[in-house]
Amino acid sequence: MFYNTIIEVSDKDKKGNNFRYYDLDNIDLDDIKKHIIYPFLKKETIFIDGRYIDASKINMVKIKQSDKKTSALQDIANASVPRGVFMAYSRTNVLNDTYTTDITKEVLTDAGEFIASSQREKIDASIKNTTNPDNTSVFIVHGRDDLAKTEVARFIEQLGLKAIILHEQDNGGKTIIEKIEEYTNVGYGIVLYTPCDVGSLGNDKSLKPRARQNVVFEHGYLIGKLGRNKVSALVKAQVEIPGDLNGLVYTELDKAGGWKLSIAKELTREGYSIDLNKALL
Repeated sequence: MFYNTIIEVSDKDKKGNNFRYYDLDNIDLDDIKKHIIYPFLKKETIFIDGRYIDASKINMVKIKQSDKKTSALQDIANASVPRGVFMAYSRTNVLNDTYTTDITKEVLTDAGEFIASSQREKIDASIKNTTNPDNTSVFIVHGRDDLAKTEVARFIEQLGLKAIILHEQDNGGKTIIEKIEEYTNVGYGIVLYTPCDVGSLGNDKSLKPRARQNVVFEHGYLIGKLGRNKVSALVKAQVEIPGDLNGLVYTELDKAGGWKLSIAKELTREGYSIDLNKALL
């Protein structure tokens, strides 16, 4: 079978007619769905006739099925024109119900059901990951202080757990946000506030040490995803705390290592199976 797609857009030519674009003699219906139908239904950008078109500009979508190529249909149609009648069929205007079958409704319905099913699966997977967190791993948010990051990560591993550090995970073509979403399906998160940047308010010329902005963002994300009871912030002395996060409990990342027992107790309270004696090593 051959599938022919017609797209009409809101843009008009000099005669006031709407522009139309075609994908002719395609034998792969899945290819049409991938590049045209799915993006159209999701109100994204489609690709047809060598160009990208925003779905918001599309007035009409038609999909015609035939058992012959449009060039063969064109020959048949032109051969049927009576003598003396000046009329010529092209590969596009032969796409009428005489020579093709309109399957638009069936294709759009099938594609819509597929998209809805995919969205339900994503939601179900998200709920499953949220309700069944991995209590063998701890997600660590950090700035540019590699020593602090390494010290905390090695401590988590000392407890027999896996320390998840974002930049150490495989990209797999994912964006930073997608990686954060994937690797934060854990039972606990630790955020390191270290003096990696400086900043001030308005006309205040006194610069104060601050954590990197990605640390603040990921801290808020973890609180929203895991709950504030499942996130601990370790803060080096004199680091300014964002006003939006006031009221949360912070633990000083002291050189003596007093923070270790505090973290171990928090992990135990949140369902992690660890030996507290290892926190004292």
